[in-house]
Amino acid sequence: MTRRIPFHSIMFALTFLGLFLLNMEVFQSITLGSILLISYLCFFGYELGAVVHEESGVLRWWMGVWLLISSLSIVLTICFYVGKITPTVIQAVVLLSVPVILWISEHKGHPHWYERVHNLWNEKKHSISQPIWFASSLILLLLSYIFYTYSSSPILDAVRSAWDRIDLSVLIAFTLSTLILFALLYRGKERALIIPLFSLSLFAVISLAAFVFPIGYGFDSFIHKATESHIAEFGTITPKPFYYIGQYSLVLFANLGFHLPVDLVDTFLLPVLTALLLPFAWFGAAAHLTKNRRTATTALIGIILLPLSLFIVTTPQGLANLWTLLLILGSVPYLLKLEHPRLAYLSVGALTTVLIHPVAGIPVLFYIALLFCDPHRAPYRYQTLATWIYRLLAFGACIVIPLSFIVNAFVSKQALHVDWNALNPANLLSNINLSVFFENRFNPLLDFVYLYGLNTAIILFFFAIVGWMSEREKAKHLSPMIVMALALGINFLLMKTSINFSFLIDYERQNYTDRLIPLILFFLTPLFIIGISTCFTAVRNRALSLRIALLVLFAAFAVSSFYFTYPRQDAYTTSHGFNVSEADIQAVQLVEQLANGTPYLVLANQSVSAAAIEQIGFRYYDNLFFYPIPTGEKLYQKFLEMNDHPSVETAKQALDLVPMHGDVKTLFYIVDNYWWQAPRIIETTKTIATDWRSLGDGAVWVFRFDF
Repeated sequence: MTRRIPFHSIMFALTFLGLFLLNMEVFQSITLGSILLISYLCFFGYELGAVVHEESGVLRWWMGVWLLISSLSIVLTICFYVGKITPTVIQAVVLLSVPVILWISEHKGHPHWYERVHNLWNEKKHSISQPIWFASSLILLLLSYIFYTYSSSPILDAVRSAWDRIDLSVLIAFTLSTLILFALLYRGKERALIIPLFSLSLFAVISLAAFVFPIGYGFDSFIHKATESHIAEFGTITPKPFYYIGQYSLVLFANLGFHLPVDLVDTFLLPVLTALLLPFAWFGAAAHLTKNRRTATTALIGIILLPLSLFIVTTPQGLANLWTLLLILGSVPYLLKLEHPRLAYLSVGALTTVLIHPVAGIPVLFYIALLFCDPHRAPYRYQTLATWIYRLLAFGACIVIPLSFIVNAFVSKQALHVDWNALNPANLLSNINLSVFFENRFNPLLDFVYLYGLNTAIILFFFAIVGWMSEREKAKHLSPMIVMALALGINFLLMKTSINFSFLIDYERQNYTDRLIPLILFFLTPLFIIGISTCFTAVRNRALSLRIALLVLFAAFAVSSFYFTYPRQDAYTTSHGFNVSEADIQAVQLVEQLANGTPYLVLANQSVSAAAIEQIGFRYYDNLFFYPIPTGEKLYQKFLEMNDHPSVETAKQALDLVPMHGDVKTLFYIVDNYWWQAPRIIETTKTIATDWRSLGDGAVWVFRFDF
């Protein structure tokens, strides 16, 4: 059964296309481009959401937007590898996508007579009481104060933690708004009002870095932004990377098609998509799992227990994590009752995850393959074959991540060591650290924060076990997710213990292993939703004091999660990382000015190198970058040697690393004042350098060596 395209849809599409073409060719307005991009995603995302027959309203919208963004990522990635991503390509994609989406909406907009339309969002019309309006207004007021504090507190110098500069009244305001919001979520009504408020509150948590670090946050984001800017200018980059294009294509779509700056799009891409899509996807999955809209609304509280630090900076790994979680939540209706979206549509999201980042994408591919081969859903005569394929896939999923690194090491001819003795149970138990359960810093608030923060995974596992025990039948339907969680757990143990990735530098070995933990938790999310829903349902008819105590406890969890989402410097821990400062950028600009067009090499830390990428871009001597990144390369080792014992000989050895180094006779050595033993390094280097300068009241020192 099909339906005719509504007249208003045709008129909107024509108006949009006309304004889109005018803005691309004539106006080139950022404001108009932003409005057009939002309109494109919201309207055509909703139309594309017609593939989810049973859903209506915003549940259909989030799935449609997710599929639309995924489809754009796939198409533009193909364009990148086949040729280039240019404004003409973006223009063609937009022009072609509009009629295709309207055609899909026409043929999928009405369900067949035997398909049931869910009513998970709408409720009986009723007037919202004054206390609810007052509570909602108070939440908005408190969140507005938080965003105002962000915007008025830009951090331009190097700091270990944003909490050193952000007024802690932000945490007080967030505590009050969260208490009120959780009370409204527990009430479970006025969803059209409360869930958007929850999205805004979630955005307040994960957007702090985007607002208070205008220069940029972290290190990886500078590399990705520089790559995106390079592709935006030239249409491609050489050599073409095998990873990350799934993210780059989305940033380029907004930049080349709607004139939004690369830096702005990249900075807010992940926090905005997380805040907009995750709550509605979570609510949709919870509504199917609990069969109760009120309980599903309350279950949104569980989002605050997730490791939200994954979503604060736009990186391919972070975006792939979000896509993995959305895929898992979106597959719940299919697993429970073979409802839409079907596997073909879920596969679109899975393929996009692979194109964004393989560490998340490879497990997602195995998950989709398990769904396709699930013996419980296979025709009777193929059940035996499906069972064997399912088992082989499950076994492959247990070793696929270490195996992918082994293959990479073999292709790259890098050394790799496997220590099977490390899998000895005694060795595994010796690595378990239980001290956090017993130690304290005689600060009750901070002790609670760290008791929660260091054991978030355990809390999630606990609720997942509660969900599995309370709903065994539903858990059986979710068995592919449980299989993937167990498989990733085995991958984690293999990478953590027996496999030594000696071709990677130390911090990367640990980093890649730790990335599997969130993926394990994501695959347990449906069970976690059941578990936390069971907890709140159990106290719904109990004493008021017990219900209030539970809400206060979870509000305390939320504030702890907020604090734990960002690096900290307190009685428990001191972050070793510093953000890129204004003085770092000035140092990079000064070096470029002093070089005056002659080739040079720089020894500096990672923050200064990030500033160089942001200011100058990519400059190589064959395969050697002119700043010391990555930190596993020999040039960075020379930087560390220079820090230990500054000498002219070390500077000469650094220049010797440059192919045909006779053409490069100038080296700059940059020292930030927060570096270990900076005063000693600075005073010693002054006596041997050709020239030296200081910037930012001594925040950064630039030394020059000419040979």
